Amino acid sequence: MYNMPMQRNRTAVLLTALMIVTAGCTTAPAPSTEPAVPENEPVQTEDASVSDAYASYHALMEKAGVEGNYTAGVQRTYEMRYEDGSLGTYDLDGVIAEDDDCIHLTQHIYSDGIQADIEGWYDGSRLYMTYNTVDYYEDMDRNAVRDVMLVKLDPYEPKESDLASVKSKTQGTDTVYTLNLKPEKAKALFSGRYDIYGLNAYENYDVQSGIITQTFDESGRLTGEETAFQCSVTSNGSPVEISAMTNLGYLNIGETDVSITPEQKQAFAAFVNYQDIDTDAISDADITSDDPEDTAEATFRKRLVNRLGYQLQEDGTYLAEFNETESYRVDFEHSLFTYSNRTSHYVYNWKGDQGGFEDSCSIDFRKGTRTSSCEDSTAEQIEAVRKYFAMELYYCGLSLDDLAGEASQSTAS
Repeated sequence: MYNMPMQRNRTAVLLTALMIVTAGCTTAPAPSTEPAVPENEPVQTEDASVSDAYASYHALMEKAGVEGNYTAGVQRTYEMRYEDGSLGTYDLDGVIAEDDDCIHLTQHIYSDGIQADIEGWYDGSRLYMTYNTVDYYEDMDRNAVRDVMLVKLDPYEPKESDLASVKSKTQGTDTVYTLNLKPEKAKALFSGRYDIYGLNAYENYDVQSGIITQTFDESGRLTGEETAFQCSVTSNGSPVEISAMTNLGYLNIGETDVSITPEQKQAFAAFVNYQDIDTDAISDADITSDDPEDTAEATFRKRLVNRLGYQLQEDGTYLAEFNETESYRVDFEHSLFTYSNRTSHYVYNWKGDQGGFEDSCSIDFRKGTRTSSCEDSTAEQIEAVRKYFAMELYYCGLSLDDLAGEASQSTAS
């Protein structure tokens, strides 16, 4: 394995990750927020269809902002293919939930067997973090807390002149735009905005392609952004091909509620300043393996238990009980997620993207239809249950598309 940043020794990887997630450390400078693209470059449209599609896309982006109250899931992946055929990986997934008073975030970082689990709470001036088993704090503003996620939370709108093509499609009630960047623009954008590892410091650094995919819901609100860049460098005299990807998805926009309990505040009093961390205490020895499995379903099963505390039942389902009356149950055999509150059971089927409550109401989210017998309050609860399930997936580093797409492929085969 050649010496790329992710292949350093175990202690160095953990310390590097810690320095990256701590905004006050100066050893891992953050990239500039904007790509190095000339501001006064004239717009040159090579294809009339690009201009037409971009006009529609731009109109959506003008009103696509997300309010300060939201939950977002993020993912970042570097896959490095070496000359000898070996593969190196760096993966991060996390969730940030923000309202006016508080922010809660989690991150899971794994790199060729090295793992870091991170949780943070922000009270309006100070971020309290637990890194594996180390507790520390740092004073910062909200923008710095968002930067901790290592994936930009403000989706990017390329200029029309940056694009080789623009394509749109309808997916259920969503509209999805695929923006294919010109190679020279892809390099500038990746270097200035999407690369956290400083690949441009390596010899023969180049970016061959870049694609941004953005999703808008039926109200025109942007709910997701994916990026995929193909890069190459030379490391120790040998070529390395790199696929660099990010994923951002918004959920519970305007409906997220975050709070810190008095018990948590009391525990935070024992946290130390990040500058006083005992680095000898940093260890991943007690962390259960969290690496992705071969399939989304297998990864979800594993992380339901390891991350979210679900219990495997004798019937093969996974159960999480929150109190005497409420619980979640995941049934992989039937692709069902159930939210139970006393004797009421609301279900969501991720294979068909459908939800229901007893015989009184069913919703087809893919078609945007519901049965005539649905009362508004029942339909709203079914929609909420779908969001509950999406949140469970977010916390496991997955999405509805990951699980549903895999289920559809299994049925087709």
